[in-house]
Amino acid sequence: MPGIGIDRDRAAAFVESYRRAWEEWDFAGFAELFSDDVVYVAHATERTVVGRAELADYLREEAADQGHARVRTGRPIIEGNRVAAEFWVTRSNDGEEWTTAGCLIARLDPEGRCGFFREYWFDVQGHTSAYEGWGE
Repeated sequence: MPGIGIDRDRAAAFVESYRRAWEEWDFAGFAELFSDDVVYVAHATERTVVGRAELADYLREEAADQGHARVRTGRPIIEGNRVAAEFWVTRSNDGEEWTTAGCLIARLDPEGRCGFFREYWFDVQGHTSAYEGWGE
């Protein structure tokens, strides 16, 4: 229902909660952000996850792969029932450092839970600072 709007504070809270749950690897908190039947498209070439239980498993796999993560999100763009935001992540695992920069797009219900989610990103070896104007 693209025409239905969502409270701006609730949409911004979704992005902040997503950031915090990713950074803290809060599996339960992360899963609670999504509906039971969520469709979560993790990059166009990666994987599509369906359902909250499968999403929790996916996040556990990501935590093992990414290790310690510092997650930043840009200012959310809110349109109707959708919210989009950039993310910039520096992560370290087993002596390797990576930066992941990308964007998320989430379709939220009136309570702020996400039913359809997609994200796009690219990885750069090493820790890289965000460019000026990032996230605005």
